[in-house]
Amino acid sequence: MKLGPAIIFSLLLGHTAGATAESGRELIEESLRRHAPPDYVYEEQALLLTDRQGQHTVRTARYYARRDESGTRNLLILVTPSESKGTAIYSDHDTHGGTRRGAVVSSPVFGSNFTVADLEREQARDFRYERDDDHDLDRVPHYVLRAFPVDESVARATGYRERRIYLRKDNLFVSRIDYQDRDGRKARRQTFRDPRPDEFGIWRADMILMEDLRDGRRSLLKIERRVHSPDYVPAAVFAGLSAPP
Repeated sequence: MKLGPAIIFSLLLGHTAGATAESGRELIEESLRRHAPPDYVYEEQALLLTDRQGQHTVRTARYYARRDESGTRNLLILVTPSESKGTAIYSDHDTHGGTRRGAVVSSPVFGSNFTVADLEREQARDFRYERDDDHDLDRVPHYVLRAFPVDESVARATGYRERRIYLRKDNLFVSRIDYQDRDGRKARRQTFRDPRPDEFGIWRADMILMEDLRDGRRSLLKIERRVHSPDYVPAAVFAGLSAPP
């Protein structure tokens, strides 16, 4: 049977559309692969906290991350204010067993409205992802994913019913995450600002803003210095640290 040009075009169009209609999980996993951090990350950070009255507090910290064949270790140490210097948040992720140990993921970070989970990598196996309608942010086309906890234990640990994750279509960089609480109400919004490629060509955000949509508090995390080198993240940094099981 001989097919006309219109039919051939329709078939080709349908095939192309099917090939590009990636699932939510495929998109988030590809995003994580493209934007995986290097094995060694050292950062000097400033944390600007704004309360509901508009009063500001500034804190500074140092961040260390080291990844090897056994897993990833993360350490965030407060530098200022002086009375809290040395306060630390530590966690590790076992590559083989998939076990995470350390600070509770729902714990606030140094009095901000960031939680520990907000500053860790997306844990894709803990969530179910669905595609939502695409959306433009600042005239940039984005995929939108809805992320749901896979079970009640994850929902309790994170405190969220749902997140909406906005991925740039051109490079799958996460631009924004909107959070709903357990009752389905809008709770917080996390925005990744001033993204730019690092020396490996991987995009990183130099500022991360977390807004509480219920009480107006804001926390702005600014990366003032970032170095990817084992010289800045020696194993000795983690000596004596342990994460409870």
